[in-house]
Amino acid sequence: MVNIKKQIAISLKDIENKERPNAYLEQYELDSETASRFLHNVLMHSNYKELLDAGCGSGSLTFASLLAGFERILAIDIDFEAIKKLKKNSEKLGLKWGVDMLVADFLRLSLSRKVDAIIMNPPFGTKRRHYDRDFLIKAFMLSDNVFSLHKKGNEKFFERLAKKYNFEMKILESYRIAIKHIMPFHKKLKYYVDVIQLYFKKNG
Repeated sequence: MVNIKKQIAISLKDIENKERPNAYLEQYELDSETASRFLHNVLMHSNYKELLDAGCGSGSLTFASLLAGFERILAIDIDFEAIKKLKKNSEKLGLKWGVDMLVADFLRLSLSRKVDAIIMNPPFGTKRRHYDRDFLIKAFMLSDNVFSLHKKGNEKFFERLAKKYNFEMKILESYRIAIKHIMPFHKKLKYYVDVIQLYFKKNG
C-alpha cells in the first residue's frame, strides 16, 4: 500500500491548478502527497467502486481515486473554469475515461440514488459562515459514507452534527498542509494549516 501512495503522489505532481482561485469559494488545492494519503485512508475503509468528489477543483482527489483503483468518479464543482482545468488534467494523465464531470452547485445537487461514498476537501467556512457544515449535511443526504477534510479543532462540532443525522464519525489522520500565496489578501509566501481527515458512516 505504501508503494501505491508513492505512485499516486508522483503521478499527481503534473496536475495543473486553476490560475486564479476564487477566495469566496476557498479554492485551495491539495498537494499530491496529501491527496495520496487521503485516498490511502479511503481504501483502508472501503471496497466501493464509485465515488463522488464534491467541490473537485482541478482534480487532485479525483485522479488519486482513479489511480488507487476506483472505477468511476463523478467530479462536481460549481466553477466552470475548475472543471475545464480538471478536463485538461484528465487528458494529460490519460484518465479521462474514468471521470464524469459536472458543473453544478453541490449544495443543490439532486441524484436518483445514493452514491457509494463521497470524498471532499470542502471550504472551511472562513469566507462563508458554515460552508463546511452545509457541505457535510448535503453529503449525508447523498451517501452513507463520507470522507472529508476539515480544520483541526472542530472535531466536537462535527461529531455532534454527525449524530444529529445518525452518522458515526471517525478521525482517520491529521495533516499540516501548506497554502501558497495565491489570494490577494495573503501577506506571507506560505501558510500552514492543521487539518483532519474524517470518516462519517451512517448507522444501520
